[in-house]
Amino acid sequence: MKKPEEQIFEPTGENNTLSIRKVILYKHGVGYFERKGSVNGNTAIELHFKATEMNDVLKSLTALDLDDGVIASISYESTKPIDKQLEDISIHLADGNALTSLLAQAKGARVALSIGSKQVHGSVIGIEQDFRKDGEVTLTSHRLTLLVNGEALQSYDLLDVSAITLLDEHLRKELQHLLNTLISAKKKDQKKLVIFTQGKGKREILASYVVEAPVWKTSYRILLQMDKPLIQGWALVDNTQDEDWENVMLTLVAGLPISFVHDLYTPRYKRRPVIYVEEEAAYAPPLLEQTEEEYELEGSMKMDGMYSESMEMAPAPAAKRSRLAKPSEASGLMQTAREKSISVQTRTAEIGDLFQYQIRNPVSVKRGQSALVPILQMPFEGKPVAIYNDSIREKNPMSAVLFKNTTGMTLEGGPMTVLEDEHYVGEAMLDTMKPDEERIIPYSVELGCIISIDQSRKYTSYHLCRIVNGTLHLYRYIISQQTYIVHNKNDKPLDLFIDHRFNQGWELVETQQPVSRTENYYRFRIDTPLRKTSKFTVREKSETSEAFEIHSVDQDTVRAWIQSNYISPAIAGQLHQLEAFSISASQLQRKIDLLEQEIGAIFQDQERLRNNLHSLGNSEGERDLRARYVSEMTREENTLKENRDEIYKMKLEKENVENTLREQINSLQFEHNI
Repeated sequence: MKKPEEQIFEPTGENNTLSIRKVILYKHGVGYFERKGSVNGNTAIELHFKATEMNDVLKSLTALDLDDGVIASISYESTKPIDKQLEDISIHLADGNALTSLLAQAKGARVALSIGSKQVHGSVIGIEQDFRKDGEVTLTSHRLTLLVNGEALQSYDLLDVSAITLLDEHLRKELQHLLNTLISAKKKDQKKLVIFTQGKGKREILASYVVEAPVWKTSYRILLQMDKPLIQGWALVDNTQDEDWENVMLTLVAGLPISFVHDLYTPRYKRRPVIYVEEEAAYAPPLLEQTEEEYELEGSMKMDGMYSESMEMAPAPAAKRSRLAKPSEASGLMQTAREKSISVQTRTAEIGDLFQYQIRNPVSVKRGQSALVPILQMPFEGKPVAIYNDSIREKNPMSAVLFKNTTGMTLEGGPMTVLEDEHYVGEAMLDTMKPDEERIIPYSVELGCIISIDQSRKYTSYHLCRIVNGTLHLYRYIISQQTYIVHNKNDKPLDLFIDHRFNQGWELVETQQPVSRTENYYRFRIDTPLRKTSKFTVREKSETSEAFEIHSVDQDTVRAWIQSNYISPAIAGQLHQLEAFSISASQLQRKIDLLEQEIGAIFQDQERLRNNLHSLGNSEGERDLRARYVSEMTREENTLKENRDEIYKMKLEKENVENTLREQINSLQFEHNI
């Protein structure tokens, strides 16, 4: 029977490496790296990563064979410490005498010795030292003893052996594994990942992954020229990888996509329950009673051959055939890979909530170094202006650039250096700007202009009276006025913006409209002539009111309202009627209170009489006194009944008066411009 052909993966050489071809850096601290290279035949491609990068690599690694080959598997180094890994290897290499140490551990293994022009095959028996005298000097050598052809023991001096070939496959693999483990230990904080590819001929391999990377940064320069200002943008990128970036296609992406670290590198073990087999006590062989009388069975069932159709055994189920999924066509993989790798032709592109800068020219950055990469240089619409905000600087406005983003690109935020006529004039911070967005960017203090503020607040007379829901409201306006006094000492006029903090709920009156409004400010734009003082006034109006409950208003207050023209005589007459109802209800309440006080006094007196009655005896004088107390209590009871009846009537009358008062108050509606 012919053995299946063994797959042999050749390690990568100089022509079988995957070089970094594309780098995409993100603002949230990760980088996407794409590698590409050529392989030939079955190849093992080695990639090395830091231990801290392995979780991200295992989460994001994608490997594609762009031709007719396939990715067989991907292996990576264990997380075991090196000493633990060496314990699992059956052979070891001593620091000194590595060859003799290895041969001493290879007892029984088959080897081939090259001695001169001949080869000797045999199994290793052992190795021993040989001492011989050469004059007064003792020479030491090592001799290897082999079992040749399963018969003869032969010894060979290792100094005469030019090569030793290991014929034992297991020993070869164990030695190679030992060497790989030792070389990996030499690379500090490095973990090896191997991509095994299968295929024939020369093919293109693509691998991509995401690992942690420094956040890229931006900085800008603005050149204020006489004709049209110019903006220049630079991106700052850092190569913290252990590999140079040579002519890579660099893309910079801004935004905040979701990203996280998940531990895939550390092996996980699931705690499983331990099940114990329940043991039962052994039984002695049972003794069955012997049959004393036999009976003949009816039908086809006999004692010596019991059979029925229901007892017939079902045929064994046919084994299910496993269907192997056909491997994807190489052309399909290539098409998918190419669709995902379509290059963006524009310099910037919007990707959902993200936007990116694709650098057109290849970029090279040595490992451990950083680079400034140009991303922008073009004119824009803008002009020098000044802007005043008293919360930033009380006496002076700020020199600024009225910047409109006409570059057609989204500008990521970053520091900005401003140059005017080839001279440094200040610095600013630019927030992220979308295309066609306009913004004022201050960069220095305009000392040639001094601004002071004169503010006042004035209350106007009442202008409106309104009666609704039983309440009289008097309305008047508050006018807040703030004047900005601008002293322009420069030899040129200023295009000045003033940020005025507005009062919430107030409205502008007798003031020019602002050019824009921010969260807390009106922004006004005025021209200030050279070497002159000018004023700009902002007026805001708000309405305030006072409220009076109608049912508590007296005649003096009504007369004062009439004299101030707050209410009309007709409304005053209605208010007088309401006052009469209110007085009547108050008088009834006072009478009720007096009667309730009298009832309380009677209760106290009856309590006194009851106590006296309890203390009297049966003498004739005491009997007369008891009769008098009883007569007095009877009279008071009659008075109590009369008072209660009177209180009940008064409460009904008061309730009617109050209902009438309430209805008239609620029906009273009035509005009058004063």
